[in-house]
Amino acid sequence: MTMERRNLTAPAEVRADGETVTMRGYAYRFNELSLNLGGFRERIVPGAGAASLRSNDVVATFNHDNNNALGRMSAGTLRTGEDAEGGWYEIDLPNTTVGRDLSELLKRGDVRGSSFTFRVNDGGQRVHDDLDEESGLPIREITSMDVMELGPVLNPAYPTTDAGLMRSIAQSLGIPGASAPHGALPDHPARMLARALLR
Repeated sequence: MTMERRNLTAPAEVRADGETVTMRGYAYRFNELSLNLGGFRERIVPGAGAASLRSNDVVATFNHDNNNALGRMSAGTLRTGEDAEGGWYEIDLPNTTVGRDLSELLKRGDVRGSSFTFRVNDGGQRVHDDLDEESGLPIREITSMDVMELGPVLNPAYPTTDAGLMRSIAQSLGIPGASAPHGALPDHPARMLARALLR
């Protein structure tokens, strides 16, 4: 399965209790459409990541950098789950340079986004019957995924490297025009995407 990454702009909370500084945010929200991911849009349905957030040894990093470790489920410094809004996380920030710097950046409002890394489980995706009204693109729905990593990011927009990855995912799904130049994507019937996704 292909590893995928998604970013979300959503303010994170930060609070201090004695010497412990804790931040909380949402890695993903339910039923919100993504940007154009190279010929399709995507949304996550409620419950899609609940099992993995309960059972995986998820790690938290800043900007997806393993050198910027913030917390880990097995260490008790990261807590995750799903509620009515989406997949939330809570990190007891480490007393390290990255932890102290992040705390200050959160307080100032410089860091406002969150992101997560996941794999779609077998049978964990489907295509919505209707095209997106705004863009005319097919909508991929994630119904079951394996979340491995999450955390705050400085720039919550989809970075260029992820756009390249998204095009390769679209190609592997058999979406017509997925290799077209950026911004030159043709119209895509939902049935064609459905066949590519569900075969």
